[in-house]
Formats: sequence, C-alpha cells, structure tokens
Amino acid sequence: MAANINREQIRVALAETDPAVSFYLDLSSGEVLRVPDTDPSAEAEALRNQVMEGYGDRFRYIPGGKANPTDSDVQEWLEAEGLA
Repeated sequence: MAANINREQIRVALAETDPAVSFYLDLSSGEVLRVPDTDPSAEAEALRNQVMEGYGDRFRYIPGGKANPTDSDVQEWLEAEGLA
C-alpha cells in the first residue's frame, strides 16, 4: 500500500458527478487516477485496461456523487476499503 494516500484527491473524487469519468486510488502511488470511460483514444483504452488488470490489488474504485464530502467521508471510504 502507498505510504502517503492523497486524501484531498479522494475527497474531490467522491464529489465528482460526471458520468463519463471514473476515479481509482492507485495504491502504489497514493494518487487518484481520473479514467475517462467514454474516450475512444488508444491512451484512454490503455489506462482503462491497466486499471482493470490491477483492480482490487493495485486500484480501488472511488464512487462519486457525494455532495460536499468531508474528511470523515474520506475516512469512511478508506475504512470500507480496508485501507485505514
């Protein structure tokens, strides 16, 4: 697991409402990846494939749509994922 998880990036991802984008925490870097779900480019496809190949072990999905997420929402998500 990453030594330093970027909690602010998780908070931003929890608030995201764009259905064309998904967010995943990269456990190896602690950073959140923005994955364009509908972008047909080869780069976007490669990123989606990379995330799906490492899903669960390296990448964790962050659901969006939460209005004004707080630090406690981030903590709750981390705990639900077994990361806290």
